[in-house]
Amino acid sequence: MKKTVSTLVVLFSLILTTIAQPNGGFETWTPEFTFESPNNWQTFNFLSILSPPNPLSAFKAIGIDKHSGNYALKLKSVFVNNNPMPGTIPDTFGCAFKGKIELSPVTFKAGFPYNGRPEKLEFYSKYSPVGNDSGLARVTLRKWNGAIYDTIGKGELTIASTSEYTLFQLNLSYSSVEQPDSAIIAFFSSKDSTTARVGSTLFVDDVSFTGWVGTDEHDKNVGNVKIFPNPAKDHLTITTEIKEAENVKIINVAGKQVGSFKIQNYNASINTSSFAQGIYFYEIIDKKEQILTKGKFTVVK
Repeated sequence: MKKTVSTLVVLFSLILTTIAQPNGGFETWTPEFTFESPNNWQTFNFLSILSPPNPLSAFKAIGIDKHSGNYALKLKSVFVNNNPMPGTIPDTFGCAFKGKIELSPVTFKAGFPYNGRPEKLEFYSKYSPVGNDSGLARVTLRKWNGAIYDTIGKGELTIASTSEYTLFQLNLSYSSVEQPDSAIIAFFSSKDSTTARVGSTLFVDDVSFTGWVGTDEHDKNVGNVKIFPNPAKDHLTITTEIKEAENVKIINVAGKQVGSFKIQNYNASINTSSFAQGIYFYEIIDKKEQILTKGKFTVVK
């Protein structure tokens, strides 16, 4: 065992690629070579196509091994007997992360576009370790500063043995008031190489960001915004006294922009009848697309 999983996670964070929002329920899979892969997640099953081949480490879980829907993700720690990147890929591990791997040359591209500030990552999991092994979940929120990625927030959670699906909550801590532009989510069936054991098995399902960590305490304009009604059902009005306010952008909890609305006479009228129930975030911006202030509201049905 040559490197810890932590080394692999650092490598993942080097390059960002644009991919779709998380397939957090692992409901969609695509055939690749001789195996299936969960859409918008990358696993190391590609190592099985080498000659001589390595064992598969990621599988579609069904029946009692899924939490909800039709499928879940099953990660199994395997021994990489034909390691194409010794010193980078641990000899014993199982892993899935948001992103992709380019095969020629082998390049890790981790992350997906995301500009929310969630409080935590929630997921359901059960774990059967071998020996004193443990699983791991890790999240990094980043923002490109023109030269490198700055870390906006991060968190990790060790997963211990549990025979039944259990709700896990990975709390995120923030080191910046900036809004991230991307997120990395990764799961490991073995936390590091010192305790990794072949056969440790991690099941993961229903992955989602929840909650909101605001920056109101740093925002001199927050008192100049009113939202009503809140919660909203079919209609919402955002009123601001900020003279420079031009538009308001609405973003869902997945970090996807769902609308942009013109501010006229210090008001923006928003039809929320087509919005799904849940928490939404707003950003009030000026003509230069600079964020003046931001906050959140709730839609109920």
